[in-house]
Amino acid sequence: MDCSVKLDWAHYGTIQARSLRYLLKDFALDFPRPWVWKAVLSAFLVWIAFEQFQRVNHGAHLGALTTVLVTLAGASVAVWVLWREYGRAAKLRGAQEAHSQFLAAAETSLDAFGLLESVRNNDGAIVDFRFRYVNANAERLIGLPRSELLGQTLCSVTPIRSTGSMFGRFCNVVETGEPLNEEFPVTYDSVNASWLRSQVVKLGDGLAVTFSDISEAKATQERYAHLAEFTDSVFQNAPFSIVATDTHGLITAMNVAAEKLTGYSREELVGKVPLTTLHDERELLGRALSLDPTATLEQFGFSVLTAGVAEGGIEEQEWTLIRKNGDRTPINLAMRAVTTDHGEVSGYVSIAFDITERRQMLDYVTHLATHDQLTGLAGRALLQDKTVQAVELARRYGTKVAVFVIDLDHFKRLNDSLGHAAGDQLLIEAARRLSRSVRSTDVVARVGGDEFVVVMPDITTVEDVEQCAANLVARLAPEISIEGHLVQLTASVGVCIYPEYASDAKHLLKRADSAMYAAKENGRNQYQIFSESMLQETAERLTMEHALRHALTNGELSVHYQPQISLNTGEVVGMEALLRWSHPKLGCISPEQFIPLAEETGLIVPIGEWAFMTACCDGKALQDELGMDLTMSVNLSPRQFQQKNLLYVVENSLRKSGLPPERLQIEITENMLMSNSEDILDKLQKMRELGVRISIDDFGTGFCSFSYLLQYQVDRLKIDQSFVKKAGTDANAAAVVRTIIAMSHGLNIKVVAEGVETEEQMRFLLRRKCDEAQGFFIAKPMAPEDFCDAVRACAERMTLRSIEPMANWVR
Repeated sequence: MDCSVKLDWAHYGTIQARSLRYLLKDFALDFPRPWVWKAVLSAFLVWIAFEQFQRVNHGAHLGALTTVLVTLAGASVAVWVLWREYGRAAKLRGAQEAHSQFLAAAETSLDAFGLLESVRNNDGAIVDFRFRYVNANAERLIGLPRSELLGQTLCSVTPIRSTGSMFGRFCNVVETGEPLNEEFPVTYDSVNASWLRSQVVKLGDGLAVTFSDISEAKATQERYAHLAEFTDSVFQNAPFSIVATDTHGLITAMNVAAEKLTGYSREELVGKVPLTTLHDERELLGRALSLDPTATLEQFGFSVLTAGVAEGGIEEQEWTLIRKNGDRTPINLAMRAVTTDHGEVSGYVSIAFDITERRQMLDYVTHLATHDQLTGLAGRALLQDKTVQAVELARRYGTKVAVFVIDLDHFKRLNDSLGHAAGDQLLIEAARRLSRSVRSTDVVARVGGDEFVVVMPDITTVEDVEQCAANLVARLAPEISIEGHLVQLTASVGVCIYPEYASDAKHLLKRADSAMYAAKENGRNQYQIFSESMLQETAERLTMEHALRHALTNGELSVHYQPQISLNTGEVVGMEALLRWSHPKLGCISPEQFIPLAEETGLIVPIGEWAFMTACCDGKALQDELGMDLTMSVNLSPRQFQQKNLLYVVENSLRKSGLPPERLQIEITENMLMSNSEDILDKLQKMRELGVRISIDDFGTGFCSFSYLLQYQVDRLKIDQSFVKKAGTDANAAAVVRTIIAMSHGLNIKVVAEGVETEEQMRFLLRRKCDEAQGFFIAKPMAPEDFCDAVRACAERMTLRSIEPMANWVR
């Protein structure tokens, strides 16, 4: 029985063992955690043991007791096993969690990270390092995937060699445990970085290596270094002075230009003296007092320089710099505050440059703007300011101011005759004489072509004024030698006195000008002191000027014509157009009054254009009515010759009127020829190309040479009426007339005598074989509607086929 029991037990044990193996296999498949299936196995073995024991002993009580004991023991073992396995599981979970955290940190790191283990030889020396782990950034840095890196040695897959200095430093970290931190440039093309920062620490018998790509930071640092170098280069090599100070004004830096400007070296100023040391103390104190009457230089000196800078702007002013040698230099100083990132002022930067040349240029430009370029005298604007100042001072101190307006007599004629260069010399000499005739405190100005003004302050009596005026006239009287010519220069002087005849500077100048015109009207070469009676004359002049401005539009102007006869045949061969003005209130105004006024005001231009067109149209109409070829003579003033559209006016008048160009004769003064202007010569030449004839009016009154007649191709000369009137009684005048006629005929130029008023004058002209004549003895100027009757009446008196009437005059 015991044998069977043993067999059964053994057989059963075999079956149980097989069942256990399959069961464990199933549990191993279903429970991946080892402590679970270990606890189940322990409980199952205890159950089998007790079941066998119960069968062998067949004792109920003993079996129960034994079952309880075994169950308790098995339970204790199972609890112990379960507790142990639970602890191991907890440690495993912690390790797995730490591993996961490590992987997460390593993979998300912006740096390249890797774990290396030492590879030693038989002697224990490190011969290489093997990759155990690399993160993604390490892959990108080295340029290889981790599958090609893990398990490989460092020297086989990277440019690092075992003989290199970096490998030696890695070995030193393993041997000594001292961490390695360094930055180094990368010279290997296989590494995707130009600069790296390494952090190497010992980890077991290996290394934990972190490489940070600092290429961009190094590039930025290099850019900042270049920028700092460039900034310093700009600072040092700037062409203007740059000085930096702290908030109290102490100089902290200065460039080379600042050394040159101040005359000090950096060692003498930087960190030792304030910026105010370089400035004029009186200038600083004066501006400080303007801000605060109680200011002192020590308290407000630097504040004056930086006023307005604290608000973030730039304070730019002109100051006086005191150089090391004591020289005073005007500078332009710009101050700007240097602020921190928080907006706090940490210092100031001043930029300065020498403005001596600019001051000189400004003075020069100001002088040009306020002074006459030809004579160097004060100009109109400066004269006005000086006169106002003189009047204000005279009002304050109860003194007088005298203003003298000086106009050179007949300067225009001299200028046209001798040329502009000679005219300029005359003006310069006149200015020099005037300057020498007055005190240094007096003002001498040139306000027009030949008009000067002298302002004399601190005058006490009217007698002093008269003496000064007479002195000015006398000083200008002596002859002046100009280009070999002795020229007699005279002047008309008008004087007005403050406060007797004017209450302010404006009226003082205006009334002195009126007095000057009175001196001219009284014969020139004298002075006139303004009086109340001149106010009426001034008012009349203003009234005439105002009326003249409306005369053309109001139809008050007309053109009259004076016949010109041939002294060979006695017939009318032409006419001269003469302007007339009939005002409804002022009556008939003499051309001698309104023509100069028209030229002075510029009204001669529109009036002249109208008169030119009217003369051409009337000339054509009179020719057609009389059936005769008459020449129309029209005067052109120098002002009209300045018109840019003068040729258009002539062409347009001829075209609209239908007057043949050869029947139009333009009269100019000989003074215009003397100007020798290319513009005038060109206009005259183009007029001749149109077919228009050229005549010289008032010939003999200027300095015109006969060479000019050849140059300008003149057709006719008109002897001035002053010679014609004196020819019968004055031998010199008669000689002038004879010479003009003889020389003109020699040049094939016809001569016209104007102003013939007596039979005696006519007989003289006939004896001298003058070609044509006009004057009151022949006919007065008349309206166009009366001209035809006058011509017919003349034809009835004189037979066209006979010159007997002329011969009778000769006998």
